[in-house]
Amino acid sequence: MQAVRSVQTDAEMAKEVARSLFIPKWSSDVRLEGKTAIITGANVGIGKETAKDLAGRGKDMAKGEQAVCDIMREVEGAKVVARQLDLADTKSICQFAENVYNTEKTLHYLINNAGVAMCPYTTTVDGFEMQFGVNHLGHFFLTFLLLDLLKHSAPSRVINLSSVAHHMGKIQFDDLSALGVMAVSVDPGMVNTEITRHLRRPLVGIQKTFSSLLKTPAEGAYTTIYCTVTPENQLLTGGYYKDCASAESSRAGRMFCRSVCCNRWSSVERLDGKTVIITGANTGIGKETARDLARRGARIVMACRDLERAEEARTDIFEDTGNENVVIRKLDLSDTKSIRVFAELINKEEKQVNILINNAGVMMCPYSKTADGFEMQLGVNHLGHFLLTYLLLDLIKRSAPARIVVVASVAHTWTGLRLDDINSERSYDTMKAYGQSKLANVLFARLLAKRLQGTGVSVFSLHPGVVQSDLWRHQHQCIQVAVKIFRIFTKTTLEGAQTTIYCAVESGLDSQSGGYFSDCAPARCSRAASDDDLAQKLWEISCNMLGISWQ
Repeated sequence: MQAVRSVQTDAEMAKEVARSLFIPKWSSDVRLEGKTAIITGANVGIGKETAKDLAGRGKDMAKGEQAVCDIMREVEGAKVVARQLDLADTKSICQFAENVYNTEKTLHYLINNAGVAMCPYTTTVDGFEMQFGVNHLGHFFLTFLLLDLLKHSAPSRVINLSSVAHHMGKIQFDDLSALGVMAVSVDPGMVNTEITRHLRRPLVGIQKTFSSLLKTPAEGAYTTIYCTVTPENQLLTGGYYKDCASAESSRAGRMFCRSVCCNRWSSVERLDGKTVIITGANTGIGKETARDLARRGARIVMACRDLERAEEARTDIFEDTGNENVVIRKLDLSDTKSIRVFAELINKEEKQVNILINNAGVMMCPYSKTADGFEMQLGVNHLGHFLLTYLLLDLIKRSAPARIVVVASVAHTWTGLRLDDINSERSYDTMKAYGQSKLANVLFARLLAKRLQGTGVSVFSLHPGVVQSDLWRHQHQCIQVAVKIFRIFTKTTLEGAQTTIYCAVESGLDSQSGGYFSDCAPARCSRAASDDDLAQKLWEISCNMLGISWQ
């Protein structure tokens, strides 16, 4: 019986890991008293969760009767009304708009949320193909009819619920910004809602297989709410958003599942005459980063613990790129003596270090300690790179303009810093310890960037995505199986390396030093990761643990 409980716990952990990696969290305490919002399709799913959230912020709204009852019961003081609207019938749309003009003095937010997905062929009352008629034409016409009220209520917003299966967004509304009306489109993610009711086999089976990976309606509503309450100066009118951040709209012909999580980026930037150090460059995204930068002409220093595997990787990179200027140097980030020996050698041998990429890491391993007594994940992922950066910083400054790139993870959102037990002496949770080490990465990059202002050295942290790599080697079999099942949603090591390469070579990023990136674009980090006081406390604790003085 004990074994059964253990298996169940492992299965639950696999599900928790998968959901944590694929479904980022977001929160905001912005209030909306005195504002009015219309949400189409607000009786179920994402629309209902959006309405519930906005009602709790003090906003007046309109939606279905049962949903009204539910929201009034769950949200104290909610101001919610229901209005009939059938987007498959232009007469219904006209009647709805007329009713709005007769009852509402203002309209600050129009959230075009309702939709139908992959239904059998049928037409609307007006003869339009049903999906095109409801998802686009119905909302197009509704927006047209309500636009004067939106303009009158400016600043106001139009938010279109799109999808990763899209090609819509900023066509109609770019010219509204001068009138105080902002328009954006949103990909809510893959959400388990009634919109999938028309799916047929085998898609129904696929949906059930991946049900633990799908967002709940509340999670699917995050980006809609984000685009509703985020200040205007932080949004781009006509922009496309997903996971509470700006995103690239997908191009025609891109594979559906992979486009959910694998944005593309390319650059012809050359790095001839530059020197790059990459930790953990013998495998995974570190190796792919080294391959790409070697192809750009850089001198690559592969900082690796396993010299045999490093030599195999170096040979592979040379055969692929023809760059002979790729060298291997021994570095064990779990041993401060090894780090100091490596740094001494680099400072002696290298005339410059233009890019330092802190890539190596260990993920959710069983409890163990480094050679210096640090919990392994904190010791390797944060403290090892903290000390390495400290020892190389003078050389990096002399090499300016230079960059330091810290490979973090969305796992930084999993937990906070346990300042009273940062070394996990009293208790150890493999997920929380990993999340803590990745939060430390983001905080370190943020504060280091502030300290290096004016030196010509920029610092960035990033989430590479959920990548099929050796990092999963310590995971229980249940988690490894879950990762394999969800592999169509994960990145290859080449795809996972793209944001690292972007932060290393993309021009014009200096003004965003200290920022956190994902999918080759700026991204939102957690509140804890934006806490400068917490970053300072971590800095002081790190210096104390390592026995260094870094002012």
